[in-house]
Amino acid sequence: SHWVLAVAWSPLGTYLASGGMDNTIYLWDLKTGKRKSKPFKAHKKHITCLAWEPFMSNPDESRIASGSKDGTIKIWNIKTRQCILSMSAHTACVKDIKWGGVGLIYSASQDRTIKVWEAATGKLIRSLNGHAHWVNNLSLNTDAVLRLGPYDHKGNIATTKEEQVQYAVKKYKEIYDKSSEL
Repeated sequence: SHWVLAVAWSPLGTYLASGGMDNTIYLWDLKTGKRKSKPFKAHKKHITCLAWEPFMSNPDESRIASGSKDGTIKIWNIKTRQCILSMSAHTACVKDIKWGGVGLIYSASQDRTIKVWEAATGKLIRSLNGHAHWVNNLSLNTDAVLRLGPYDHKGNIATTKEEQVQYAVKKYKEIYDKSSEL
């Protein structure tokens, strides 16, 4: 019912999620262009960023993280539309989030910090302080390979889910072993 501020494709392109100034997240039916679900609601202020759990960690595409102007990050089960975890240590708007391949979520904020979270528990692992102004965007060394997931550089994909996961893990490890995630 208001401006859309964030969109994110699921790892296999099955879902498109959007979040906006009405504090809600929607999933969209890509064939009809209509909303696929009732809204996901738990944030107190508008949604500023979205990040899907990587394919190799969750081939069912069932979890997405959202960041908000309320300073929180929430992890959602898209099947139940329930918030399953909430993380709050930022003191200002969360501007960007990345869901890494080793079970960590990275967040950037107007509070001039980058925070590293354990995705399974929501535990704050590290806070990177010292920026003179807002941190608006994040980038991981593994971004490209995480976006490719089970696809090769020509868009081909293995036929079974097991082979798809094995391929995604193999390609991720090739990059991670050379340079880690940060």
